[in-house]
Amino acid sequence: MDAVRADVEKLVEKELKSANQKFPMFRSDHEGAAVIFEEIEECKQEMENLEIQFEALWSRVKSDNKMSVIISGRLKLMAINLACEVIQVAAMSQKFIDSQKER
Repeated sequence: MDAVRADVEKLVEKELKSANQKFPMFRSDHEGAAVIFEEIEECKQEMENLEIQFEALWSRVKSDNKMSVIISGRLKLMAINLACEVIQVAAMSQKFIDSQKER
């Protein structure tokens, strides 16, 4: 995890910069919390998708089905989607902090 931490922090900053260019600072704590909540819900959905895909992978592995390679590729894409969502949670959490300074 330490090998990518600095890169992830840079990605959080990149996501925050992009969000700040598109949307103003949060006008209230309620608005900020709602945005963070929405991002967390998206993380949960991506995680559910990942778990379903893993079950499909595990089923194929147990039966020596060669489709496991294709499913593993899908699993990788879903994990990347989840990572992007988690980065958005981190970015919106920083935006929440930054919004406090502006009010």
